[in-house]
Amino acid sequence: MKKIKLPSKEELQKSLETVIDYVISTDSATIEAYVNKLYEQNPGISRDELAKKILHRKSIKNGFVGAITGVGGLITLPVSVPADLVCSWRIQATMAFSIAYIYGHTKDTTDLKTDLYIIMAGDSAKEAIKRFGIEVSKNITKKAVDKYITKDIMVKIWKVVGQKIITKAGEKSMTSFMKLVPIAGAPVGFVFDWTATQAVGKIAIKYYKG
Repeated sequence: MKKIKLPSKEELQKSLETVIDYVISTDSATIEAYVNKLYEQNPGISRDELAKKILHRKSIKNGFVGAITGVGGLITLPVSVPADLVCSWRIQATMAFSIAYIYGHTKDTTDLKTDLYIIMAGDSAKEAIKRFGIEVSKNITKKAVDKYITKDIMVKIWKVVGQKIITKAGEKSMTSFMKLVPIAGAPVGFVFDWTATQAVGKIAIKYYKG
């Protein structure tokens, strides 16, 4: 089997931050229009129902994501970072941003960069936060982050979470390789991407709803 060579921790962290910055600065108006259109198409739908609808749609989309589809203007990323990993991150970040907007949070009212980083890091972020002596509940909430997470602590958390990102990147790279294997590979890639997006979406809903 072909050996998977991973990009460095620094490259992965920089790439994830670049994707998040890109989504916040470039996709903001598109995301807001997308959510508002869904409201128009589904009269009377609750915020929770709409958030779950977006979670379902983005999970399916990420399951079918191609190796280069949707990279768009992210030309500053290191070439060693797999393109489909970047695509997955963008879909997940867009989904989390959409869920934030549903619950009344925009880039003008909240620190979306910190929010999205913590949400996409998932349980790894919770472990890192506890490591610095900050007790959090079973589910990290926006209220807890706003109260306890300073910029200095966030920088330290990024360093701790970096290794976890590498691990996930390795798993993602392996599924990318498996997609090249006829018949057996495609379902593996779909399930991995679908599951990862489901996890991020559920954390985002609990985070902003809480």
